[in-house]
Amino acid sequence: MPRKRILFIGGAQIRFAVGTARTPAPGEVIRSEANYTFAPCGRSILGAIASARLGYDTAVCARVGDDYYGDRLREVCKKEGLHSTNVTVDRTLQTGLALELVEQSGVCRTILFPGANRGLGKAHAENALACLPDAIVASLETEPEAVVQVSALAAERGIPFFVDATAKRGMVPADFPFEQLARAEILLLDEEDAYTFSGVSPINEEQRKLACYTLRKRFDVRYILLRLGARGCFLYDGKYFSAISAFDEEPVDPAGASEAFTAALIGEYLNTGDLRAGAEFANNVYAKTASVPGGYRSLPRRSEL
Repeated sequence: MPRKRILFIGGAQIRFAVGTARTPAPGEVIRSEANYTFAPCGRSILGAIASARLGYDTAVCARVGDDYYGDRLREVCKKEGLHSTNVTVDRTLQTGLALELVEQSGVCRTILFPGANRGLGKAHAENALACLPDAIVASLETEPEAVVQVSALAAERGIPFFVDATAKRGMVPADFPFEQLARAEILLLDEEDAYTFSGVSPINEEQRKLACYTLRKRFDVRYILLRLGARGCFLYDGKYFSAISAFDEEPVDPAGASEAFTAALIGEYLNTGDLRAGAEFANNVYAKTASVPGGYRSLPRRSEL
């Protein structure tokens, strides 16, 4: 049986992380002995790379700038075996950049420069559909209008549409227009996102159910999957709820784990039609990714699980 092709549409940027003992005071200079790192970042790019490493046929649609970082991201896509023809260059905007200041205490402060991500639109998504995907995964890191347009394209073509609503605080507006989205197969989000979009804090099972009820009233989605990080995940199919336990693996660095979870869940669900089996596999992938520091570098291959 031929492998199903997954098309990731959305955010692409470079992550520049700097380690420091603490955040400097205004006007202060702190010397740091920690290494700084540059690596691919963005939910769609990392999700696509994770998908390819797990053995799924993967394509990606994103925008980068006409600069060194854009060239680097395109090289990485080719190296990882992605169908990356639709990682296109914006001649006016720089490649997106996530600047992270990581303190020894574990506190991370981020400044995001969206850059070329703002230029991704309907025309780019239409061109990307030439790769004949079996599913489309859209992240909310792009402009809301573009996500709405992609959902409409998926509905017109009869392609299953998956919404990855996970985002760092402040990246996606709380009033994101879910009501304008066409029918989605699965909505994936974390606890903080569930609170942002539903107004319900999912601190226990009853609150998680209420958050899912509230979100499902906002738009037509078949399944809602609430990720609980190292505690597993919570599924709602419109009628029943079920909790799926996490793998017993000590988390070291969650960077990249959420994107790897998304890739694993959707890939296995497409191949088996069994969402619970997909979620169990995704929990395994999440645990493996989070047990290794590094984000992009920690994304596992299937043989490592």
